[in-house]
Order: sequence, then C-alpha cells, then structure tokens
Amino acid sequence: MSMNCPICEGKVSFWSKVTLQDNIEICGDCKSDTNKIYSGFSSNSNEFSLYQVKTLLKKEVEFREFVTKLFKANSTLSDYSETTLRKIFRAINDDKLIHGIFGKHFERGFGTLISTDKRLIFIDAGDYLTFAFKETIALDLISSIDFSLSDNVITITISQKTIKIETDTPEYMAPFCDAVNGFIQNSSKEADTQDYSVSVILDLVERLGKLRQNGILTEDEFSAEKAKLFSKL
Repeated sequence: MSMNCPICEGKVSFWSKVTLQDNIEICGDCKSDTNKIYSGFSSNSNEFSLYQVKTLLKKEVEFREFVTKLFKANSTLSDYSETTLRKIFRAINDDKLIHGIFGKHFERGFGTLISTDKRLIFIDAGDYLTFAFKETIALDLISSIDFSLSDNVITITISQKTIKIETDTPEYMAPFCDAVNGFIQNSSKEADTQDYSVSVILDLVERLGKLRQNGILTEDEFSAEKAKLFSKL
C-alpha cells in the first residue's frame, strides 16, 4: 500500500524514502531538498522531526525568494556561488532585503553591501564556513549615504566614522542609495506621525478629563470617549 508524503503529498517510494525521528516517512524529493539545506540529512534523518524538516524546507523557500529579489535589484550578482548567497541570506536573518551591490570597502577589500529594512551589512563571504569580514550599520545611525559618479564611490556617514565603498557597477549606485535614503526618510516620517498622533490623543484625553471634572461628561462617557481615542493608536 502506497503512502503520501506528509510534506508534499507525493508518493513515498520504498527505495528513496527516509524515516524521521517521529517514525514518519517522507518522499525522496523532500529528502533531497532537505539534504541541500542540511548536508548529511539523508544519513541522519532519524534525528529530525517532521516539524523540523518542514521548518528547514520553509527556510529554503524563503532563500529562493531572497535570491530572486536580490537578482532583480542587481542582476550582476547572479554570478555569485550558492554558498555565498546562502551566507548573505543567513546574515540578514529575518530582515527585509532592500538592495545589494558588489564593491570594494576602502579598509577591508571586496565584498557585498546589502541594505535591509533595518541595517546595512558589508559582507566578505570568506571561505566555505566563515565570514572573512562582516560590518553592520543600523539605518537609524546613518547620517547620510551618497554616491559620486566621478569616482564610483558610495560614502556612508555615521557619527563615529565614514565608510567608503568603490564599485565597478555605477548603474546600481544611484538605485542603491535612493532605496536606502527613501527607506530612512519613510521610517522617519512614520515615527514622527506616530509620535504626533500619540501627543494629540493624550492632549484630547486631558481635555476630556477637564470636561469630566466640570461635570459636562459623566464618568461612563469619559471612559467611552477615552477608549475610542486610544483605539486609534
């Protein structure tokens, strides 16, 4: 009697299946996909639960989506090895990818400058297992990020220092800087709007309190109106 794989619902073949820690069998395709993520999975499948395998495969889908977005932002990065791409993917963790370029850090040499919704990360992938160098800069610490077409250099200014990245692909410099600056500005506007909303609502609550003190609003009316205001935060 044939069984269906609990992950992809495909047929589980006797010859290619593996058995997991919880005595659940998965198909050869899912075994192969998991083995790409965790080398040696095939021979150690009994150490993984179904939940753990599903989590690994979900991460693989997220990795493929990351690669697609990275190449869409900068097609010149498509010659990166899969090992390098996976290192970059792990480095950004759960951040949202904004853009990426290859360039030469004036102090550290060649690597990849990645922008996410939270930070800039300069990565020299190094050998198979390690990063030769990784520098992280939170977006809210950046005073400015600009590019110069005359020398193909991106300059990142923070309070402690200035970082310069030289690139051979100037056509991606402006889009990269524009994307980072746009995200910083939008984040700043959202923060200002939220702060303004909070201050306005607190002011209105204070006014309602005075109306209650003067007997214009009952306690129940005051509580109801205050709840409406706070629900808008």
